[in-house]
Amino acid sequence: MNINHSPHERLGKALDDYFALSRILQTDMVVLRDSENETQPGRRNFIRAGAALIEGYAHSLREMCLVSFECSNVPAITAKEGKVIQSEKECDVIDRIKFTLRVAYKLFELSPAPNFGNREWLNAQLFLNKRNRLMHPKTSADLEVADASWNEMHGGAVWLMEQLFNFFSLLHEKHTGRSHPGGGA
Repeated sequence: MNINHSPHERLGKALDDYFALSRILQTDMVVLRDSENETQPGRRNFIRAGAALIEGYAHSLREMCLVSFECSNVPAITAKEGKVIQSEKECDVIDRIKFTLRVAYKLFELSPAPNFGNREWLNAQLFLNKRNRLMHPKTSADLEVADASWNEMHGGAVWLMEQLFNFFSLLHEKHTGRSHPGGGA
């Protein structure tokens, strides 16, 4: 990111990136949802596309937080949360998403913040771990999406997407006084 640009310009760029990512990745997810494909390739494609959407949104959110740190008072955050916002390389994808969401809700003073102590978060972690195995397979078992865990992983992915969509919906509502049309994205 170019430091010669003003925070306002950099925040505008982060939002432009978010909207461009949104259009493409949401289209992918709608196509996958509409295909109602329960095959192994369909499940693998859902996991890969869903993880791309989640990571893309989390990255855009992190960029917004980074710019906002320069423009406003930073709320009380943990050292690990601060490291994640300063550099995406500080932790794995699971912690990066969790801490980015936590900081964003604190920074923009939104509630209710996501509950990372629930079953849905554990299922989201299963989903993200499976995505890692799909992208870096060592055995054929890494490419199988078992019937027994598919519903949990799918539910975890949907829950995590909802947390990201809810952030933007709550932010819109806070600054306009009205709900975002069509939900969070």
